[in-house]
Amino acid sequence: MLSLLDLELGVWVKLRNGEHVLIRKFRRTDGDALYEFFTKGLSPTSRKLYSVQPLDRNLVDIVVSEVDATDVLRLVAFHGERIVGYAYWRQQLFNPKIPLLSIAIADSHQGLGLGQAMMELLIEGAKLKGMEGIELHVLKHNQRAIRLYRKLGFKVVGDTDNGRQWVMVLRFSDDER
Repeated sequence: MLSLLDLELGVWVKLRNGEHVLIRKFRRTDGDALYEFFTKGLSPTSRKLYSVQPLDRNLVDIVVSEVDATDVLRLVAFHGERIVGYAYWRQQLFNPKIPLLSIAIADSHQGLGLGQAMMELLIEGAKLKGMEGIELHVLKHNQRAIRLYRKLGFKVVGDTDNGRQWVMVLRFSDDER
């Protein structure tokens, strides 16, 4: 069984191509690597699928400043010294037991199982923190991501962003926690 300490220290995951990546909680010292990931690891298309806000130094500074926040769990995946995946959930004000999840995988590591591994760790981390489920928003044309989310048990519960994104939720049953 996974613990929050495991997420702190890191979990090694073998990808479909045989590479091993280390997935662990984001640390204050990861800022420069995260900036490099945002600016060089993601293509313009991947950046648009991930975020409407600029993926710049300002955002990285915010992420670093929140490293000790208890209402957010941020994970990074490293291949060597390079971040190849970034994912997190953050508790929502209006529904704190259903945090909002976001994930981005470097173009070089998409389709290798890294996204699923990071999602599973975030889900487990949410269960360990006593959450009731996880919510995410995904552009309706991002079929690859939608297939993964459905595979993990997420269900469409509505839409947002003027109908451009699905709202999907994975609810944990009481017997799973």
